[in-house]
Parts: sequence; structure tokens; C-alpha cells
Amino acid sequence: MAHVSRGTLPIAALIIVMAAAAWGATVYRWTDENGTVHFGDTPPPHGPQVKTQTLPNPAPAAPEADAKPDEGKSGDEDPARIVLTDQQSVALAPSVESFRGKVKNAGGTEASGVSIGIVVTDRTQGDECLRGQIEVEPSTLAPGAEGTFEGQFDNPCFQGPTEAALRAQWR
Repeated sequence: MAHVSRGTLPIAALIIVMAAAAWGATVYRWTDENGTVHFGDTPPPHGPQVKTQTLPNPAPAAPEADAKPDEGKSGDEDPARIVLTDQQSVALAPSVESFRGKVKNAGGTEASGVSIGIVVTDRTQGDECLRGQIEVEPSTLAPGAEGTFEGQFDNPCFQGPTEAALRAQWR
């Protein structure tokens, strides 16, 4: 078992708070009476103990320098903005975790190559123990369109307490 000095904890807490402030979007995490871990952008209706974590608000990739603007677009349209509308995490085995949910394009233009980036950290040590990606179906979302994602990861880090941060990504 690793030992963490008392001086390390305030520094780690400061780094976490600063990262959360930079990312900008609050996500609520709670475990229901069946042991299923849920993620959402609103707190649960029945008030179990909730943990919040802040997720980044990604911007779509910048257009290439020689790219021409799309015909028929005024330039005043909202860019694509993919939001996580439902997230769940289920432990399938001691080292296997399943993540699934829904996303929606809340912006005004199409988003392509939509996926979910996931970073899992060990809550005991604060170390990143998994970085992965989950594909969204369909991977191209028109304005207002929704997609789903589901991914399963087998990693020893799930045998202890972990925190998972999910982030929508697109082009």
C-alpha cells in the first residue's frame, strides 16, 4: 500500500479545483440502491449522496487554413455543440466497468466524428489509470440529433475507488 504525505493532499486538492474551474461544466455522479453508478448534468431526484465533477466544454476543431466556407451558411449559425444528456456506469466484474449514455447536438451545425473521451483516475492516489475513447452511434449528428454510446473497459484500476470523466469530442 502506498503512503501519501499530508503535504501532498492539499497540493492535489488545489490542482483538482483549478482543473475543474478551467473545464467549466458540472457533472453529478451518484450510486443508486442497486449499486449502479450514474452520471448526469442535473442532481438525482431522490437526493442520494452526490459527487460533482467538472467536465471540459470542448470546442470543435478549427477549420484548415485553405478550407472554403460551406455554401448556404450565413456564418452567424451556432457551431456544433455536443452535450452529454445521459450517462451511466455499471460494474460488470471486479475489474470491468461499462459506460453508456446519450449525447445531443445542441448547436446549429452538423458535428462529425462524434465520440466520448474517458479518463479514469484512482481516487486513492489521484493517478490517471485509464484513458480511452467510446464511439457514438451515429458518429455524425445534425443540429438537434441524438446519438448513443456504450463501451466496456477491463482494467485493474476498477478494483479500487475510481473517478471517471467523460467528455464529448467531435470535428
